[in-house]
Amino acid sequence: MGIRDLFSSRTSRKAGDKIQRGVSLFVVGLLFSMIVVSVLLALSSRDGGAGVTAFLLFVAAAAVGAGLGFVFGLPRARAAEASEGGGVQPGTFYLTNSNLIKVSDWLTTIVIGLGLVNLGKVVPSMRSLARALHDPLGGTAYAGAVGISVLVIGLMAGFLLNYLWTSIRVRELLEEAERQNQQTMPDLSNQTLGEAKQAASRSNVTLLVPEGAPDGALVARQAVPAGTSVPTGTAVAISTVEPPGLRP
Repeated sequence: MGIRDLFSSRTSRKAGDKIQRGVSLFVVGLLFSMIVVSVLLALSSRDGGAGVTAFLLFVAAAAVGAGLGFVFGLPRARAAEASEGGGVQPGTFYLTNSNLIKVSDWLTTIVIGLGLVNLGKVVPSMRSLARALHDPLGGTAYAGAVGISVLVIGLMAGFLLNYLWTSIRVRELLEEAERQNQQTMPDLSNQTLGEAKQAASRSNVTLLVPEGAPDGALVARQAVPAGTSVPTGTAVAISTVEPPGLRP
């Protein structure tokens, strides 16, 4: 790894640490604020169940928002196609499962479409929901407004926080895992076949050796150039020539 790559890795990790620390602090602050609101609601309505209900509504809305934020924040993988002609076997490449990405695209289209179609029904639906939450939240004049506010804040906070965490921190972790799975192709030219096998073993790559080639044969050409990043276990074809001393 070069100086530039090392600096880039540290910068990315620092950004991931910042977002993780910020999300954690914000979550703790939200939970503390919601506990305070629940206690005040319970005291004002003289009903402890109203405070518990408000807190559970917030947690449920935040959980739904966090799930949506995770699905929408998943990073897309840049998949490289393997080439048999280059000596790299397609079986050594593993492509990232994109099912959740497809679900994210479908959900986005459905939510936007349904939102536009039913835009006129939002206000009446909110009023009906406020009336339904009025009695469980203590029956005070502002109970319905508190319930709607708790649901909206929980949903938006869960979505935004988990979206930021997923799009930055999860992407960083996936990229780090991919870098750990990459190996650098060693320079095998002008080495004996035995030496080339040892170098390939240290780099976790496999050599496709011509049939019957002795360990004393020299490597004339390798299909993958030296210094190329390849996945662990990549099979690379080489061609050999026998040195003059080994020829009959």
